[in-house]
This record gives sequence, C-alpha cells and structure tokens, in this order.
Amino acid sequence: MNYDLILPFFPEEIRGLLLDPSISDLMINGTTGVYADKGGVVEHIKLQNPYTNERLTAAIERVARVLGQDLTTQNPILNTRLPDGSRVAVVGPPASINGPTLTIRKFNKWFTSDELVASGSMTASVRDLVVQLIMQRKNGIIAGGTGSGKTTLMKALLDHIPETERLCIIEQPAELQVLQPNAVRWEAVEAIQGQTAITPSELLAAALRHRPDRIIMGEIRNECGYDLLQAMNTGHGGTLSTIHAKSAWDALNRLSNLALSARPNLNHAFMRSETAEAIDFALYCERAANGCRQVRELITVNGYDHAEQRFETEIVYSATNIHAA
Repeated sequence: MNYDLILPFFPEEIRGLLLDPSISDLMINGTTGVYADKGGVVEHIKLQNPYTNERLTAAIERVARVLGQDLTTQNPILNTRLPDGSRVAVVGPPASINGPTLTIRKFNKWFTSDELVASGSMTASVRDLVVQLIMQRKNGIIAGGTGSGKTTLMKALLDHIPETERLCIIEQPAELQVLQPNAVRWEAVEAIQGQTAITPSELLAAALRHRPDRIIMGEIRNECGYDLLQAMNTGHGGTLSTIHAKSAWDALNRLSNLALSARPNLNHAFMRSETAEAIDFALYCERAANGCRQVRELITVNGYDHAEQRFETEIVYSATNIHAA
C-alpha cells in the first residue's frame, strides 16, 4: 500500500482505519461521523478522540498537495488517486456544509476469476463463456452501480488475455493493475491550475496510433462513448469497458445516450444501431443488501431492430432465472 504518503497527516484512529485490510471504503463526513465499508456493509465508526474540522481540513489540504493538487475554497472538489490505485475523493467548503467530506476507496486485493467463482460472485459457466468471448476478440461492457464490483470483475477477466498481447488502458482515475507486460496505462485528468485537461476521447484517439491489440476503457462516463463505438466498429475488437447502468440491457441504452451527447445531431436509431454493431455482450453486476457482489445478468447482442426500435439480445444468464442458458 502507499498510505505512508498520507498517514502522517491524520489522527491515529484514522490511520488505523486506513491500514485496516477489512475496510474497502472509508468515508469521513466532516465532523458528523466516520463510516467504513466492511465486507460490503457500511458501519458507523465511533472515534474515541473526535477531531475538529480545522484539523481535518488541514490534513486534506496537505494530502492534496502531496498528490499534486490543491484544495481551496475556489477549487473545493478533488478526485485523485494514490500510487496503488486507491481513489481519493473530496468535497470541501463552502460546498460541504458540515466540514470536508473525504472518501477513500481502498484497493486491498485484486481477485482472480477462480476466487470470484469460489466466493459466489459469478458461476463457473458464466466465467468460462465470457472468457471464451474475450478470447474470440468480442467487445464487451460490464454494467452496475457504484461499488458493485465492475472494476474487480474487469481485472479478473483481463487476466485471461494472453501476455503476448499489447493493451492500451484508459482510465479516470487509473486503477487497473494488469499482468500483461506490453501494456500502457493512461489516465485522463481534469483541468487544474497550470495543467490543461486530457480527456478520455483524446487518449482514445492517441491509442489508435500506438498499435494496440486491445483498447480497455475503464469507465464510460461521457461523450467518449461515441469515440469508443467508432473504434470498435472500425476493426478494434476485444475491447472491454465498464458503465453505470441498472441492467445489462440498460447498459446498451446508456452507452447509446452517452454517444449521442457527443453528436446530438445524429439519429437516435442510428446510434443504437451502431451500439448493437459494436457490443457483443454485456454483464450486469449488483451489490446485495448483505454486501455480496454478484454477476446477475449476461446477455449477448445480436443486432438492432429498426422496426421495433429495440436491441435484439439473448439472455444467456440471469440470477433470477436459473433456466436461462
């Protein structure tokens, strides 16, 4: 871990929480409470020695400087990462009313696909089929909500790609730690004082000039969805990405809508057709009330029906329908 970069700035009890391997997310809500995600369940952590907003603000400002950014009243939002990929997100005053809000998503351990199968996160048959699709250079998308295990699943699936292949990985922020030695990791960054923004779309355009065997897009959040679809539809197979969506089928709609945000003059049906042409399969992950993360759906995409204005998909697996095959 690389918490030694930031540990000195925090009170002793907070340091202990940062080093606790059972905690995946640490959430500090100003002085109103500290919460931690342990095994997918959020717990309220009672501190023996409460801190002041002034001390917390000073600690976060120093952390921001160590990570190459500034947190001020003019720039109160910070999204960055530690060297190991752990995410650091801050909203400070005046936007955060009860003192600065700090959330750290820790990357304690990456799991193999065998470990995910053993834990019940997905079935062996789903894993084997998805790996087969990936090896056939099919394009896929992993959908789910925040904390549903999308990135963890992506990493486990990427481990199956031969080490001889060249990967171009584009993320914001950078998280994935891949096994392939011939991999380049690029990180999109927002504009800050003294630095212009580097967008996912710009990095995607650059990737096409670096002879990738596969392009891996961390999370599709904006109009870069259009550029990704164009890359997939012009011969760049084997792409894998994640997206926030409420089902595997909804992921196709979300991707289409994000692509349309870049080219609003295009016909909606055309963009959905482009999405159906580009994406071969979609997975949906979900975090249950007990904290367990599980693959709930796997669909394959066969095309787009212009007459019915809908995606033509086949349900390969559904956790609510054990007879899906």
